[in-house]
Amino acid sequence: MWALAGSVAAAFLVVPRLSGAEEARTPDATIVVSTSPAASVLGLTLVEGTLRLRDKIYLLTLRGVQPSIGSTAKVYGLAQPRDIEGAYTPSADGLRNDRGVSIVFDPPLDLPGGQLRIEISSRVYPKASTGQRGTVD
Repeated sequence: MWALAGSVAAAFLVVPRLSGAEEARTPDATIVVSTSPAASVLGLTLVEGTLRLRDKIYLLTLRGVQPSIGSTAKVYGLAQPRDIEGAYTPSADGLRNDRGVSIVFDPPLDLPGGQLRIEISSRVYPKASTGQRGTVD
């Protein structure tokens, strides 16, 4: 009986370490989400976000999400900025698109349709040296 209790206790001690190791993963990028009040006044809700990837910031448009106070996210599996675009559906590791990018929002976003669509609007900083507006690497 004591051996069984010791095995169960040891199993519980290992689980937090595994969870801690999983949470300690370094994200490839981060997202900060906000709601645009101007668009809300016009009867539309514009949910915007900023993606920070390798010291560059990109403006995002999020569709399919209810406006909230705001949220931040860790992004995993993001190799290039354009990989963030597309449809995201709930998965075991947050929201996931068909390119293998996973996003974990804190607090979670309210997705009434069960899907989030993300588009890059433009690169914000540092400015592209090509002189063209809205260019994305």
